Amino acid sequence: MEAPVDLNRFVLTMTETAYAQVKAACDGLTDEQFFSQPTTDSNPIAWLVWHMSRARDVITSNISGENQVWVSNGWADRFGMDVEDVGIGDSPEKVAAFRAERSLVMGYLDDAHEATTRRLSMISSERFDQLVVYALGDERPVWRALVGMAGDSAQHTGQISYLRGMFTGMGWRVRAGWA
Repeated sequence: MEAPVDLNRFVLTMTETAYAQVKAACDGLTDEQFFSQPTTDSNPIAWLVWHMSRARDVITSNISGENQVWVSNGWADRFGMDVEDVGIGDSPEKVAAFRAERSLVMGYLDDAHEATTRRLSMISSERFDQLVVYALGDERPVWRALVGMAGDSAQHTGQISYLRGMFTGMGWRVRAGWA
């Protein structure tokens, strides 16, 4: 019999599932599809993958006290972006200008995911009520930060999956084994 599900296990499982779905949704896309914006004020898949990775890296870094891999592993330099940039509140023009190489975006996704899951696995339930700085700069209890991260991940994973379906048809999920 499995142990009862706690918040940490729930968020970790949700994080791992979202990561696998994003990887599947990005697999086989052309660069045109990866960077395409259906409208001038919508987010392309590339930007969504980067932003979701940044949010996870920032939030779990703040909770764990570890450095963000964005900084410590040199991703900010490789992207040519500010270490503080998370994508929250980016203008449509800034989003449209995002053109980091696909291998860079996917490499950061992988690195941020590894750090995120490692950090999540180390959070004890005793920490859930402690305050932590959230990605928006406000303080929240750890449990609220984790809920926010899970919600953000679900939202952006859905957006990425929807865009993939727009570009290649709804059968992509079956072909990727996610039906």
